[in-house]
Amino acid sequence: MTIPSKRSGPSSPRPSAKKQKPGSGAPKPGQVLNYSYLWEAEYREGRDEGVKDRPVAVVLVTQSVDGLDQAHVVPMSTKPPRRGQPAVEVPRIVREQLGLSAERSWIICDEWNRFAWPGYDIRPIRGREPEVSYGFIPAGLFRQVRDTMLAAAIGRPVDRDD
Repeated sequence: MTIPSKRSGPSSPRPSAKKQKPGSGAPKPGQVLNYSYLWEAEYREGRDEGVKDRPVAVVLVTQSVDGLDQAHVVPMSTKPPRRGQPAVEVPRIVREQLGLSAERSWIICDEWNRFAWPGYDIRPIRGREPEVSYGFIPAGLFRQVRDTMLAAAIGRPVDRDD
């Protein structure tokens, strides 16, 4: 993975549930977006777009050498993680605050997508159009996700811009 020379945005998520309008600048770490996530298995099958839109958490925002903001996102899923798969459960209160499904859900921490912001795969949230952001996960949950990703020592993201 090429390490960009310059990082953009704060190093930790904002604690508020403030919404971001489409095109209003780069997303922030901890922000939850509606996105057509491409699972690594789908990518290996030759797909170039995710099967469905889902919430994703922004874990990092970088800048490419040509100055484009790049978002690094991990998927949220109501499907329980596989045995031994690195994941962090999203507490019920957080799901409620973000307006997500009442079903249990997990942030999957062993793969991610990277894309130039705003990207073609950002989707309006059904019933909240044109909104694309659910808000932000709490800082403590963000740290859990970050630490779980680091412990998993995951490799390359599915790069959506290649």
